[in-house]
Amino acid sequence: MSAGWRRKVRREWGALTGGPLSTGWWLTKAGIRVVFAEVVFMGLVLLNSEMAAVEAVNSGDASVFSLVALVVTTTDYLAIAGIVFVVALLLPFLPRRNEATNRWE
Repeated sequence: MSAGWRRKVRREWGALTGGPLSTGWWLTKAGIRVVFAEVVFMGLVLLNSEMAAVEAVNSGDASVFSLVALVVTTTDYLAIAGIVFVVALLLPFLPRRNEATNRWE
């Protein structure tokens, strides 16, 4: 990988291990990123495969927590949620493509 990617990893790692304030801010940003990714991706998964449960929540017959319970008690959904969690947590450390130069950074 390029020097830009190494600088990016060094900067993120420094923010994570730089003290209680920077670690707290990094974990806050990571938590927001993880929650957003989980809501979006698991929402799409549930819309695709558990439409009856989503319709029950939409009509008011069931609580949103019933969808959370469905995800936690179903191994396939739990595995998908775990993968989304890991990717969203590690996203700042992954290289990205520079559109101007079409190279990885």
